[in-house]
Amino acid sequence: MPVPATLTVSRNPLLSQHEVTKVDVSEIEAATVFTRSRPTKKRELRDLRQKQNAAAAIAELTRDVEIYGFTKGQFGLLQLTEALLDVIGPAHVSLSTWTAARHEIQSMAKLVQAGKLTGMRWLIDFTFSRRDPEAAHQIRQTFGLDCIRVAQTHAKFALFENADWQVVLRTSMNLNMNPRFEDFTIAHDIELAAFLRALLDDIWTRQKRSLADAAGRDQRQHFARDL
Repeated sequence: MPVPATLTVSRNPLLSQHEVTKVDVSEIEAATVFTRSRPTKKRELRDLRQKQNAAAAIAELTRDVEIYGFTKGQFGLLQLTEALLDVIGPAHVSLSTWTAARHEIQSMAKLVQAGKLTGMRWLIDFTFSRRDPEAAHQIRQTFGLDCIRVAQTHAKFALFENADWQVVLRTSMNLNMNPRFEDFTIAHDIELAAFLRALLDDIWTRQKRSLADAAGRDQRQHFARDL
């Protein structure tokens, strides 16, 4: 006579009754790094794969709107910068990029001459000066000898600051034309701007400007040890 099949349900340890562990928050040693206290902004998601230009991409930007854009590479970080300065007025820019093309650097210099760009500092990958020393020289000639710091970096963002706006642009774009899918997020964000400004200030303080021209070994050691 066959034995009837039986189903045994094992007890899920995640659902078992046990005493809840309580943690005293005051005993946690790790400090809070960044806390967002502002109300959530209205976020607009924009599909920009057609023929939209940079001005259209950030049209109707206000202090209460965050824009996420997805492009097909028909405009780049330079064009976004130009369009944004037209909206917010003259501003100081802090830029983190892996690389930059000479044409874009020249165009940034024209923005300085036009009074739209009041100053700029550049955080660049330490291979940039070796890949294109003339471009690095061009940056210093336009923005001052202290405008460059180097790191082993792939972070790409820009901080635009004036009396009325604190705009953060986060993006996949480097400062060159690259006709492929790219994306960006742009918003007036006082807290995030302050966080990034403090981070860059710390890098500028810890690193001597002469390191940008040092040997790659020295730059890598500085990055690993001091940043």
